[in-house]
Amino acid sequence: MVNEELLQEYSYSIQRLKRQCTEKGMSEEEFKKLYYHSLAFIEMQNQSVVTSRQRVGKRYKLLLAAVIVICIVYNFKFIYSCVVCNLQDYIYPGLRLLRRISIPFISLFPSITDFYHETCLIQNPFFTVVDMDCWPCSTIHNIGEVHNPKPVSQQLTAPFIYESEQQVIKMKKLKDLYEKNRDIFDKESSKVLANNKHYISPMVMFSEQQEETKNLYTWKFNTMNTARLLRQLIPRPKVVPKFGQSTERFIIIDSKQDTFRIPDTECNFSFLLILSGNRQVHLVPAEECKHQCKSLKVDLKETYLLWYNWWYWRPVVQPAYGNETLIAHVGSYC
Repeated sequence: MVNEELLQEYSYSIQRLKRQCTEKGMSEEEFKKLYYHSLAFIEMQNQSVVTSRQRVGKRYKLLLAAVIVICIVYNFKFIYSCVVCNLQDYIYPGLRLLRRISIPFISLFPSITDFYHETCLIQNPFFTVVDMDCWPCSTIHNIGEVHNPKPVSQQLTAPFIYESEQQVIKMKKLKDLYEKNRDIFDKESSKVLANNKHYISPMVMFSEQQEETKNLYTWKFNTMNTARLLRQLIPRPKVVPKFGQSTERFIIIDSKQDTFRIPDTECNFSFLLILSGNRQVHLVPAEECKHQCKSLKVDLKETYLLWYNWWYWRPVVQPAYGNETLIAHVGSYC
Protein backbone atom coordinates (compact mmCIF):
# COMPACT_ATOMS: atom_id res chain seq x y z
CA MET A 1 0.00 0.00 0.00
CA VAL A 2 2.83 2.37 0.82
CA ASN A 3 4.44 1.92 -2.62
CA GLU A 4 1.13 2.51 -4.41
CA GLU A 5 0.54 5.71 -2.44
CA LEU A 6 4.05 6.96 -3.25
CA LEU A 7 3.58 6.22 -6.96
CA GLN A 8 0.21 7.96 -6.99
CA GLU A 9 1.64 11.02 -5.23
CA TYR A 10 4.55 11.04 -7.72
CA SER A 11 2.09 10.88 -10.63
CA TYR A 12 0.06 13.81 -9.25
CA SER A 13 3.25 15.84 -8.80
CA ILE A 14 4.30 15.24 -12.42
CA GLN A 15 0.84 16.22 -13.68
CA ARG A 16 0.90 19.38 -11.55
CA LEU A 17 4.36 20.27 -12.86
CA LYS A 18 3.20 19.67 -16.43
CA ARG A 19 0.24 22.05 -16.00
CA GLN A 20 2.49 24.73 -14.60
CA CYS A 21 4.92 24.39 -17.51
CA THR A 22 2.02 24.54 -20.03
CA GLU A 23 0.71 27.70 -18.42
CA LYS A 24 4.17 29.27 -18.77
CA GLY A 25 4.14 28.56 -22.51
CA MET A 26 6.25 25.35 -22.65
CA SER A 27 5.25 22.79 -25.26
CA GLU A 28 4.67 19.13 -24.46
CA GLU A 29 7.79 18.07 -26.41
CA GLU A 30 9.97 20.49 -24.43
CA PHE A 31 8.49 19.19 -21.19
CA LYS A 32 9.36 15.58 -22.15
CA LYS A 33 12.97 16.55 -22.91
CA LEU A 34 13.22 18.38 -19.58
CA TYR A 35 11.71 15.41 -17.73
CA TYR A 36 14.03 12.81 -19.30
CA HIS A 37 17.05 15.08 -18.78
CA SER A 38 16.20 15.33 -15.08
CA LEU A 39 15.90 11.54 -14.79
CA ALA A 40 19.29 11.06 -16.49
CA PHE A 41 20.90 13.62 -14.16
CA ILE A 42 19.47 11.87 -11.07
CA GLU A 43 20.65 8.47 -12.33
CA MET A 44 24.16 9.83 -12.98
CA GLN A 45 24.32 11.22 -9.44
CA ASN A 46 23.23 7.87 -7.99
CA GLN A 47 25.90 6.04 -10.02
CA SER A 48 28.63 8.39 -8.82
CA VAL A 49 27.54 7.82 -5.22
CA VAL A 50 27.58 4.02 -5.71
CA THR A 51 30.99 4.19 -7.43
CA SER A 52 32.49 6.24 -4.62
CA ARG A 53 31.13 3.80 -2.06
CA GLN A 54 32.63 0.88 -3.99
CA ARG A 55 36.01 2.61 -4.09
CA VAL A 56 35.90 3.23 -0.36
CA GLY A 57 34.92 -0.40 0.21
CA LYS A 58 37.80 -1.69 -1.95
CA ARG A 59 40.32 0.54 -0.20
CA TYR A 60 39.05 -0.64 3.16
CA LYS A 61 39.36 -4.30 2.13
CA LEU A 62 42.89 -3.77 0.75
CA LEU A 63 43.94 -1.99 3.93
CA LEU A 64 42.46 -4.77 6.06
CA ALA A 65 44.20 -7.46 3.96
CA ALA A 66 47.54 -5.62 4.22
CA VAL A 67 47.20 -5.35 8.00
CA ILE A 68 46.39 -9.08 8.26
CA VAL A 69 49.38 -10.04 6.06
CA ILE A 70 51.74 -7.84 8.07
CA CYS A 71 50.48 -9.32 11.35
CA ILE A 72 50.94 -12.87 10.00
CA VAL A 73 54.48 -12.12 8.77
CA TYR A 74 55.61 -10.60 12.05
CA ASN A 75 53.97 -13.34 14.15
CA PHE A 76 54.48 -16.29 11.80
CA LYS A 77 56.34 -18.53 14.25
CA PHE A 78 53.78 -18.02 16.99
CA ILE A 79 50.82 -18.56 14.66
CA TYR A 80 52.45 -21.62 13.06
CA SER A 81 53.16 -23.26 16.43
CA CYS A 82 49.62 -22.56 17.64
CA VAL A 83 48.05 -23.98 14.48
CA VAL A 84 50.25 -27.09 14.50
CA CYS A 85 49.63 -27.78 18.19
CA ASN A 86 45.88 -27.32 17.88
CA LEU A 87 45.55 -29.35 14.66
CA GLN A 88 47.70 -32.26 15.82
CA ASP A 89 44.76 -34.11 17.34
CA TYR A 90 42.65 -33.69 14.22
CA ILE A 91 45.09 -34.97 11.57
CA TYR A 92 44.29 -38.68 11.76
CA PRO A 93 40.52 -38.22 12.30
CA GLY A 94 40.55 -35.86 9.32
CA LEU A 95 42.40 -38.38 7.15
CA ARG A 96 39.98 -41.12 8.18
CA LEU A 97 37.07 -38.87 7.27
CA LEU A 98 38.70 -38.06 3.92
CA ARG A 99 39.18 -41.78 3.27
CA ARG A 100 35.50 -42.49 3.95
CA ILE A 101 34.44 -39.64 1.72
CA SER A 102 36.68 -40.89 -1.11
CA ILE A 103 35.39 -44.49 -1.01
CA PRO A 104 32.28 -43.77 -3.16
CA PHE A 105 34.42 -41.98 -5.78
CA ILE A 106 36.93 -44.85 -5.89
CA SER A 107 34.04 -47.31 -6.25
CA LEU A 108 32.73 -45.33 -9.23
CA PHE A 109 36.20 -44.80 -10.76
CA PRO A 110 38.46 -47.72 -9.71
CA SER A 111 41.15 -46.65 -12.18
CA ILE A 112 42.04 -43.81 -9.77
CA THR A 113 43.88 -46.36 -7.61
CA ASP A 114 46.51 -46.66 -10.37
CA PHE A 115 47.97 -43.36 -9.17
CA TYR A 116 48.61 -44.67 -5.65
CA HIS A 117 52.11 -45.95 -6.44
CA GLU A 118 53.11 -42.96 -8.57
CA THR A 119 55.79 -40.75 -7.04
CA CYS A 120 54.96 -37.93 -9.45
CA LEU A 121 51.57 -37.42 -11.09
CA ILE A 122 52.50 -34.48 -13.31
CA GLN A 123 56.05 -33.68 -14.41
CA ASN A 124 57.16 -30.13 -15.03
CA PRO A 125 59.11 -30.14 -18.32
CA PHE A 126 60.47 -26.65 -17.62
CA PHE A 127 61.92 -27.44 -14.20
CA THR A 128 65.62 -26.67 -13.82
CA VAL A 129 67.96 -26.63 -10.85
CA VAL A 130 69.32 -23.19 -10.07
CA ASP A 131 73.13 -22.93 -9.79
CA MET A 132 73.65 -26.65 -10.41
CA ASP A 133 77.26 -27.82 -10.07
CA CYS A 134 78.17 -29.28 -13.47
CA TRP A 135 81.84 -29.89 -12.76
CA PRO A 136 81.44 -33.69 -12.30
CA CYS A 137 80.21 -34.17 -15.87
CA SER A 138 82.34 -31.45 -17.46
CA THR A 139 85.46 -33.63 -17.07
CA ILE A 140 83.95 -36.68 -18.81
CA HIS A 141 84.74 -37.13 -22.51
CA ASN A 142 83.81 -40.76 -23.24
CA ILE A 143 81.96 -43.79 -21.90
CA GLY A 144 84.31 -46.45 -20.58
CA GLU A 145 83.79 -50.22 -20.45
CA VAL A 146 84.20 -52.02 -17.12
CA HIS A 147 85.08 -55.73 -17.01
CA ASN A 148 84.50 -56.56 -13.35
CA PRO A 149 81.90 -54.14 -12.03
CA LYS A 150 81.12 -53.66 -8.36
CA PRO A 151 77.95 -52.26 -6.77
CA VAL A 152 77.94 -48.50 -7.21
CA SER A 153 76.80 -46.80 -4.01
CA GLN A 154 78.84 -43.59 -4.06
CA GLN A 155 78.20 -40.37 -5.92
CA LEU A 156 79.78 -41.61 -9.13
CA THR A 157 79.01 -39.46 -12.15
CA ALA A 158 80.98 -41.05 -15.02
CA PRO A 159 78.74 -43.32 -17.14
CA PHE A 160 80.09 -46.75 -18.11
CA ILE A 161 79.03 -49.98 -19.80
CA TYR A 162 79.77 -53.63 -19.13
CA GLU A 163 78.70 -57.03 -20.40
CA SER A 164 76.28 -58.45 -17.87
CA GLU A 165 75.36 -62.04 -17.12
CA GLN A 166 71.82 -61.41 -18.30
CA GLN A 167 70.38 -63.99 -20.70
CA VAL A 168 68.97 -62.85 -24.02
CA ILE A 169 65.20 -62.38 -23.76
CA LYS A 170 62.99 -62.46 -26.82
CA MET A 171 59.30 -61.62 -27.13
CA LYS A 172 58.29 -65.24 -26.54
CA LYS A 173 59.78 -65.28 -23.03
CA LEU A 174 58.07 -62.03 -22.14
CA LYS A 175 54.77 -63.30 -23.46
CA ASP A 176 55.10 -66.59 -21.56
CA LEU A 177 55.77 -64.68 -18.33
CA TYR A 178 52.75 -62.48 -18.98
CA GLU A 179 50.39 -65.36 -19.77
CA LYS A 180 51.59 -67.31 -16.73
CA ASN A 181 50.88 -64.35 -14.42
CA ARG A 182 48.22 -62.57 -16.41
CA ASP A 183 45.98 -61.80 -13.42
CA ILE A 184 48.73 -59.87 -11.64
CA PHE A 185 49.94 -57.99 -14.71
CA ASP A 186 46.42 -57.05 -15.83
CA LYS A 187 45.61 -55.81 -12.34
CA GLU A 188 48.79 -53.90 -11.47
CA SER A 189 50.44 -53.04 -14.82
CA SER A 190 47.64 -53.09 -17.34
CA LYS A 191 48.71 -50.12 -19.48
CA VAL A 192 51.38 -50.04 -22.17
CA LEU A 193 52.27 -46.72 -23.77
CA ALA A 194 52.34 -47.14 -27.54
CA ASN A 195 54.39 -44.68 -29.62
CA ASN A 196 54.21 -42.14 -26.76
CA LYS A 197 50.63 -41.37 -27.81
CA HIS A 198 48.06 -43.73 -26.32
CA TYR A 199 47.74 -46.70 -23.97
CA ILE A 200 46.93 -50.27 -24.90
CA SER A 201 46.72 -53.53 -22.96
CA PRO A 202 49.67 -55.98 -22.79
CA MET A 203 47.64 -58.56 -24.71
CA VAL A 204 47.14 -56.11 -27.58
CA MET A 205 50.87 -55.37 -27.56
CA PHE A 206 51.83 -59.04 -27.85
CA SER A 207 49.22 -59.55 -30.58
CA GLU A 208 50.63 -56.64 -32.59
CA GLN A 209 54.15 -58.02 -32.21
CA GLN A 210 53.02 -61.38 -33.57
CA GLU A 211 51.65 -59.51 -36.59
CA GLU A 212 55.06 -57.76 -36.89
CA THR A 213 53.56 -54.31 -36.45
CA LYS A 214 56.24 -51.61 -36.19
CA ASN A 215 55.72 -49.76 -32.91
CA LEU A 216 57.45 -48.41 -29.83
CA TYR A 217 56.11 -49.74 -26.51
CA THR A 218 56.89 -48.56 -22.99
CA TRP A 219 55.59 -50.91 -20.31
CA LYS A 220 55.87 -49.48 -16.81
CA PHE A 221 55.88 -51.51 -13.58
CA ASN A 222 55.60 -49.86 -10.19
CA THR A 223 54.50 -52.51 -7.69
CA MET A 224 56.31 -55.09 -5.60
CA ASN A 225 54.44 -58.03 -7.13
CA THR A 226 55.36 -57.16 -10.71
CA ALA A 227 58.96 -56.43 -9.66
CA ARG A 228 59.23 -59.95 -8.20
CA LEU A 229 57.87 -61.45 -11.41
CA LEU A 230 60.37 -59.54 -13.54
CA ARG A 231 63.19 -60.80 -11.33
CA GLN A 232 62.47 -64.28 -12.70
CA LEU A 233 63.72 -63.14 -16.11
CA ILE A 234 65.88 -60.16 -15.18
CA PRO A 235 68.01 -60.70 -12.05
CA ARG A 236 69.49 -57.77 -10.17
CA PRO A 237 72.56 -56.47 -12.05
CA LYS A 238 75.96 -56.52 -10.34
CA VAL A 239 76.20 -52.74 -10.13
CA VAL A 240 72.94 -52.49 -8.19
CA PRO A 241 73.31 -52.85 -4.39
CA LYS A 242 71.15 -55.38 -2.54
CA PHE A 243 69.15 -52.61 -0.93
CA GLY A 244 67.77 -49.42 -2.44
CA GLN A 245 66.54 -50.55 -5.85
CA SER A 246 63.33 -48.83 -6.85
CA THR A 247 60.24 -50.91 -7.59
CA GLU A 248 59.75 -48.76 -10.67
CA ARG A 249 60.85 -50.63 -13.81
CA PHE A 250 60.37 -50.15 -17.53
CA ILE A 251 60.35 -52.66 -20.37
CA ILE A 252 60.90 -50.94 -23.70
CA ILE A 253 60.14 -52.72 -26.97
CA ASP A 254 61.13 -50.94 -30.18
CA SER A 255 60.35 -52.59 -33.49
CA LYS A 256 60.11 -49.42 -35.60
CA GLN A 257 63.81 -48.44 -35.39
CA ASP A 258 62.92 -44.97 -34.17
CA THR A 259 64.74 -42.39 -32.06
CA PHE A 260 63.24 -42.08 -28.60
CA ARG A 261 64.09 -40.83 -25.14
CA ILE A 262 64.48 -43.14 -22.14
CA PRO A 263 61.86 -42.35 -19.47
CA ASP A 264 62.97 -40.48 -16.37
CA THR A 265 63.47 -42.79 -13.40
CA GLU A 266 62.56 -42.38 -9.75
CA CYS A 267 66.17 -42.48 -8.49
CA ASN A 268 69.21 -40.76 -9.96
CA PHE A 269 71.38 -43.93 -10.28
CA SER A 270 69.88 -45.44 -13.44
CA PHE A 271 70.73 -48.26 -15.83
CA LEU A 272 69.68 -49.36 -19.29
CA LEU A 273 70.02 -53.11 -19.91
CA ILE A 274 69.70 -54.48 -23.45
CA LEU A 275 67.79 -57.77 -23.35
CA SER A 276 67.81 -58.33 -27.11
CA GLY A 277 68.78 -56.36 -30.18
CA ASN A 278 71.31 -53.54 -30.30
CA ARG A 279 71.10 -49.77 -30.48
CA GLN A 280 73.22 -46.67 -30.28
CA VAL A 281 72.63 -44.60 -27.14
CA HIS A 282 73.23 -40.88 -27.11
CA LEU A 283 73.79 -39.42 -23.62
CA VAL A 284 72.59 -35.82 -23.73
CA PRO A 285 73.68 -33.53 -20.86
CA ALA A 286 70.97 -32.22 -18.57
CA GLU A 287 69.51 -28.84 -19.46
CA GLU A 288 71.42 -27.15 -16.64
CA CYS A 289 74.77 -28.54 -17.87
CA LYS A 290 74.41 -28.51 -21.65
CA HIS A 291 76.88 -25.61 -22.00
CA GLN A 292 79.59 -27.27 -19.88
CA CYS A 293 79.25 -31.02 -20.55
CA LYS A 294 79.66 -32.93 -23.79
CA SER A 295 77.26 -35.32 -25.46
CA LEU A 296 78.43 -38.94 -25.46
CA LYS A 297 77.62 -41.89 -27.70
CA VAL A 298 77.97 -45.61 -27.21
CA ASP A 299 76.89 -48.75 -29.07
CA LEU A 300 74.99 -51.12 -26.79
CA LYS A 301 74.88 -54.79 -27.75
CA GLU A 302 72.79 -57.60 -26.34
CA THR A 303 73.20 -58.19 -22.57
CA TYR A 304 75.23 -54.98 -22.21
CA LEU A 305 74.30 -52.57 -19.44
CA LEU A 306 74.73 -48.80 -19.49
CA TRP A 307 75.03 -47.16 -16.07
CA TYR A 308 74.48 -43.41 -15.84
CA ASN A 309 73.59 -40.72 -13.33
CA TRP A 310 70.21 -39.29 -14.27
CA TRP A 311 71.15 -36.07 -12.50
CA TYR A 312 73.57 -35.22 -15.33
CA TRP A 313 72.58 -37.31 -18.35
CA ARG A 314 69.42 -37.97 -20.41
CA PRO A 315 69.74 -41.04 -22.68
CA VAL A 316 68.31 -41.00 -26.19
CA VAL A 317 68.18 -44.28 -28.11
CA GLN A 318 68.96 -44.11 -31.82
CA PRO A 319 68.67 -46.72 -34.59
CA ALA A 320 71.56 -49.09 -35.29
CA TYR A 321 72.43 -51.37 -38.18
CA GLY A 322 70.00 -54.22 -38.71
CA ASN A 323 66.26 -54.55 -38.25
CA GLU A 324 66.23 -56.36 -34.93
CA THR A 325 63.54 -55.57 -32.40
CA LEU A 326 64.97 -53.94 -29.30
CA ILE A 327 63.90 -55.18 -25.87
CA ALA A 328 65.43 -53.18 -23.03
CA HIS A 329 65.01 -52.92 -19.29
CA VAL A 330 65.30 -49.61 -17.41
CA GLY A 331 65.69 -49.42 -13.64
CA SER A 332 67.16 -47.24 -10.92
CA TYR A 333 68.22 -47.23 -7.28
CA CYS A 334 68.87 -44.65 -4.57
